[in-house]
Amino acid sequence: MTHRLPLPFGVEYALLGVAALALGLLAGVDPVIAVAAALSMAFALVVLIDITAGLCLFVVLIFLDQIPTLAGAAVSSSKLAGLLLAFSWLAFLATHGSRRRNFIAAHGPFTLLLVVFLGWATLSLIWVESLADGGDSVVRYSLNVLLFLIVFTAVDTRRRALAVSAAFVAAATLSAFYGLLAPADLQGDEALTRFAGSVADPNEFAALAVAALMLAASLGAAAKHSPGLRLGAIVAAGLCTASVFLTLSRGGLIALAVGLVAAVVVVNRGRWVVVGVTLVVALGGLAYFTVLAPSAALERVTSVDSGSGREDIWAVGWRMVEAHPVRGVGSGNFQRSSVHYLLQPGAIERNDFIVDTPEVAHNIYLQVLAELGVVGLALFVAILLFSLACALKAALRFDATGDRGMAMVARGVFLALLCLLAAYFFVSEQYSKQLWLLLGLGPSLLAVASTGRGGPARTRGDGLRPASAGSTAAGTR
Repeated sequence: MTHRLPLPFGVEYALLGVAALALGLLAGVDPVIAVAAALSMAFALVVLIDITAGLCLFVVLIFLDQIPTLAGAAVSSSKLAGLLLAFSWLAFLATHGSRRRNFIAAHGPFTLLLVVFLGWATLSLIWVESLADGGDSVVRYSLNVLLFLIVFTAVDTRRRALAVSAAFVAAATLSAFYGLLAPADLQGDEALTRFAGSVADPNEFAALAVAALMLAASLGAAAKHSPGLRLGAIVAAGLCTASVFLTLSRGGLIALAVGLVAAVVVVNRGRWVVVGVTLVVALGGLAYFTVLAPSAALERVTSVDSGSGREDIWAVGWRMVEAHPVRGVGSGNFQRSSVHYLLQPGAIERNDFIVDTPEVAHNIYLQVLAELGVVGLALFVAILLFSLACALKAALRFDATGDRGMAMVARGVFLALLCLLAAYFFVSEQYSKQLWLLLGLGPSLLAVASTGRGGPARTRGDGLRPASAGSTAAGTR
């Protein structure tokens, strides 16, 4: 059963006719815009029919949004899809709200935390240097919080949780395949060929690839009774692992190490299998960098000072924190304000990243701390910890009901989040849609585990066995 929006009889046909006429007229003016409009309408139709399917399509779009032919548009495909998803979600709540679980009722204190975080970011507009940058930042935070709530609405059964998790893995795999077919033309590192998938930045793609690897591994481990799904998950996990190595991202490699060590700790069944996989990945990485990769690649991942300028940016960012420890310089104003903290005691070698082309902090926590102060960082970290705790608690509840397959998936979401947050120590991705999507999956899985929707207690094996007809009906009512 799908999350469907009921319409009066005949209305959908009238709307379809009007849309066809409008697209025909638009095609005569600009065929490219007409094609984009047709695709947008198709996406909106999917979302209106099934909000979970729309969310899965949105996941794919946010991975592929930086492909050159898509990224050059004035309004990117992911932004347009996000707006359509948000409007459709509001329409869904208007028609199904009384029959749906309520996030505010389920997590009242955390809802207040989200409101306070957005309120603090908005309040910082009073003292920002650039109101335009600050306003854009607040809007982006607000849309990501909205995505958080959309995930909670769309993922209300185990089957939908699996669909969104699989969409994340599939999107990362498609991104990696695109990178193989059309390697990115990266600036700098002339002696190296760094892999970036369909994402413009190899460091960002490495973070996403590690997160997808953890999800793929959990789906593969859970799918003991679905050979096709297990094979697909294994292929995706292998491709994501190779992608992390090929990006030559130190942050990605550190995140991979964090994820593998954490997996040994949090996995309660098959721990020795996880240890074996960890050793295989470690030996594979060692063999690649010492035997197959060029010497410059090994030097890059082992050298602390690679000339990236990150240390200088961090030094300037910390000066901003010392100057405004409580309130920060204002949401979204790190790049705009950093130049004012350049001429202070302490050597800065790469001032071009501060003056000529101002860069972000290249550290999600330093970025939030410098912009929103200690108050903003405390609120932001509380959001992250809440979702991590929800995912881990969901895994324990699935264990208690005997649904070992979903327990593995919940642990996969926990590990994916943990890896992403470790990698983002070297990247400023506080607005990352993938991050907020995974954050939303934590409480969603906890709600599924708590209500039993999808029949966790009826899945007594190690894999994702199909639930009985009665349980399926119970899970979709």
